[in-house]
Amino acid sequence: MSRSTPHTVLGMAVAHWRRQARRSLALLSMITVAVVGFTVLTAAAVTARLDAVGTVQANFRPAYDILIRPGGSALELERQRNLVQSGQLAGMRGGITVDQWREIQGIRDVAVAAPVAVIGYIMRTVPVRVDLAGDLDPAAQRQVLRVQPTWVTDAGLSRIPDGAAYLYATRNVLYQKPLSEWRSGEGAPPPEELDPDGGRTRICPYVPSIGQRDWIDPTDPQGRSSLTCVGGPGSADELGRPAVPAVTLAWSVPFLMAAVDPQAEAALAGLDKAVTSGRYFTPGEVPPQRRLDGMPYPYSALPILVADSPQIDARLELDVQRMGGDAVQLVRTGTDNQALRAALLGRPGRSVQTRTVTIDGPYRDLVDRMRHPLQHGAEDMAVSNTVWLDRFWTVGPAATDPDGDGLRTRQVPYDLKIWGQGADSGDSGHPVPMEFADTGVRGGVAAHPNIVAEHDVGVGDIVMPDVTIDAVGTFDPKRIQLGSALSAVPMDTYFNPGAEGADDASRRALGGRRLEPNANVSGLLSQPPLMLTTMGALPAIFGPDGYGTEPGYPEYQLNRAAPISMVRVRLAGDIGTDAASRERVRLVAERIAERTGLQVDITLGSSPTGVTVHYPAGRFGRPDLAVDEPWVKKGVAAVLVRAADRKSALLSGLVLAVCALAVLNATNAATRSRRADLGVLACLGWSRRQLLRLLLTEVVGVGLAAGVAGTVLAVPIAFAFGLDIGWLHALLAVPVAVLLSVAAGIWPAWRAARADPAVAVRPAVSAPSARRRTPRRVPGLALANLARTPGRTALGAASLAIGVAALTMLLAITFAFRGAVVGTLLGEAVAVQARTVDYLAVIVTIVLGIASVSDVLYLNISERATELALLGATGWPDATLRRMVGTEAVTMGAFGGTAGAALGLGAAAVFAGAVTAPLVWCAVAAFAAGVVVSTLAMSVPIAMLHRLPTAQLLAQE
Repeated sequence: MSRSTPHTVLGMAVAHWRRQARRSLALLSMITVAVVGFTVLTAAAVTARLDAVGTVQANFRPAYDILIRPGGSALELERQRNLVQSGQLAGMRGGITVDQWREIQGIRDVAVAAPVAVIGYIMRTVPVRVDLAGDLDPAAQRQVLRVQPTWVTDAGLSRIPDGAAYLYATRNVLYQKPLSEWRSGEGAPPPEELDPDGGRTRICPYVPSIGQRDWIDPTDPQGRSSLTCVGGPGSADELGRPAVPAVTLAWSVPFLMAAVDPQAEAALAGLDKAVTSGRYFTPGEVPPQRRLDGMPYPYSALPILVADSPQIDARLELDVQRMGGDAVQLVRTGTDNQALRAALLGRPGRSVQTRTVTIDGPYRDLVDRMRHPLQHGAEDMAVSNTVWLDRFWTVGPAATDPDGDGLRTRQVPYDLKIWGQGADSGDSGHPVPMEFADTGVRGGVAAHPNIVAEHDVGVGDIVMPDVTIDAVGTFDPKRIQLGSALSAVPMDTYFNPGAEGADDASRRALGGRRLEPNANVSGLLSQPPLMLTTMGALPAIFGPDGYGTEPGYPEYQLNRAAPISMVRVRLAGDIGTDAASRERVRLVAERIAERTGLQVDITLGSSPTGVTVHYPAGRFGRPDLAVDEPWVKKGVAAVLVRAADRKSALLSGLVLAVCALAVLNATNAATRSRRADLGVLACLGWSRRQLLRLLLTEVVGVGLAAGVAGTVLAVPIAFAFGLDIGWLHALLAVPVAVLLSVAAGIWPAWRAARADPAVAVRPAVSAPSARRRTPRRVPGLALANLARTPGRTALGAASLAIGVAALTMLLAITFAFRGAVVGTLLGEAVAVQARTVDYLAVIVTIVLGIASVSDVLYLNISERATELALLGATGWPDATLRRMVGTEAVTMGAFGGTAGAALGLGAAAVFAGAVTAPLVWCAVAAFAAGVVVSTLAMSVPIAMLHRLPTAQLLAQE
């Protein structure tokens, strides 16, 4: 018996590496790929977890930690899906008392408790002057122009025609009796046109006084039409001002007004730092009492901050037309203003110019009038009414019904006269937006007029509302501290982001734009409060002698006892994503709920999510829409952190398993290739222990070299992908590679070392069967070859099955992770960050699969080199040989892919808890990838067929 020393064993191992350089390099490459994959993917998994947790921590805390609403204000959908509704503020009628707010302030750990008390809508109107001097026909002695206004809103989908404004212009002097000469009870005298021949013609008759029987819908276009008459040089109006060829339109803006606490709002939202003109509220500011001369009672001047920019989607399109035919004659002979405008409506006109007026200019003008009241004198008092708060309006919540995972709103009609007694008066004083004529989905519209009956009023006293608004400053809503967009919570006090289309039809209709709030306060989307006052102003509004309610239904009444609609709470100190911080918030929320009995929602760790709401078609072009309202999903941050931790652990374990199995497969294949050599050594007297030592020496050497090579390659790859990898992590790959090589090679080496020498030197084929038919076609021969070497076939199929099963599990982990996190803005951000490691994992798994199958096919051709050489010598063309080998590879891939997909699907089902449709599709995709991998993997082995030394192999045989 020959003796082997460590030097002999090492020398034989080195000699084997040299003699079988390609085989050794193949094994080295396989283990190196596994080492690189393990190092890079574990680093990627750790980096992805750190990025995900870092993103969550950076966006964990929203503007407030807890939201408190009146009991019963949460919709069933909110409770079912753990949501908080946004855009709810405008439809709330209080429900929280001032004492409850104070109690919340006193709870331990509460740093800020910021209340919001919705008061209602205040209507303000600004005149919009349209100069028509450039549109007059310079050759005409007399002419009539028509300005047709159209209000455009709903992202351009709704086009609402308003009443036309007519202008009669003459070159003659138009005499208007001065206002100082008007007599009481006579009404407004019509102007007179002075003809060149000295004649006088009364034109533009005024509408006589309007009584209650004449009240009409304030959005009736005909009732909103107007007629203006201007003369040539020397003409003047009733105030003595020179005549200008222009018409005046009314732009009405409903301002939602709410009360806040100055100190709490400054601490929570930074409202004090958002002031752009004037001043901020003083702490605890209350309305001062003032009195006008001749007014028998004082009035309260509510301090107001007005938003300096509108948050309403609206523009006004003007079509200027020159009217022909008998329009001039109608004006000169007409004696009834209403009938005259009705007749002009039916006359044709030729468009000479179109103009567009956006809301920005009129809104700025209106805010300026509020900041500097009475600067426009009678015009301001008659049209804008920027001072006195004679009445305001409230609306209810949107009428909704459950619809799948969302809501469906329904149309709620109501009497538009509640907004004011519209009258066909022939002027432009119509302080109601035309958008009110569109479809409404909010009911409960009520008017709240000022109550002055309790004051003692004598004959000749001035009777005015006892409340005014005093715009002490303006603020910019964009400067408010809304927090991160990924963790945004409802800040309806300052912002309504609108809603995107939820389906293809709605997105096409919106043209990629968002549906935004407009002036229709009964529509789906409500504007944020554009006017803010102080909590100290509430007694002037909600006091028993403040404002009444029309109609007097109990559910429409002002909530005088509990005027606060919501309270936003922020806790003291820093709060993290850890369990202790979350428990601290939960305990505070629990104490608030126990003491007040209110609806309490923890918004810490929340993120916006879309809720589909169906909005019925409007009357002016807007189709049925399905929109995604940005609600808030609670508890998202904790779910994201748990999902990131779970994915990181699963992915690291899967990577380790895939790499270990790949090394096991490669080592097993390499050991099988030494079968004949080991048999010869056994015949020469080598013991099993010596054979085992030789094989392990070869495996350890290759593993050590692969570990070093893998580390050298993994570090730059990790840096290229921006992965967080330390040197300790990188160097750990060397012992891991050695241990994996030993662990993977010890069983194949032990099995090869204990084999019978006589059996080892014979080909590893199954015994021939007497019943087996001789194959007559190439596919049959390929199948026969696979059946003749079942061990080798099973090895190849197993190598592919491992890759397919791993790929199925990987896809399942990836989809399960995304399913746990997507659906919110924060989750989408984390999912996007996680895609890099997902792609890397898929790439490495596919590369390992290709390498494994290629390795087995390479061994297959190496072991069958003599057989293939004989076939080539007997006349088989290369194409036929390639077809046979390719058929074997694809068949092996189909078997391995089927087994791997089934195994992976079962494991993924255990992981997910059930077999779901996405998991089945993952398995199908992995199976298809397995077949493709088999096809790609056979390219290198097939290339070997061209280099087979036929004569040498046959001579050796």
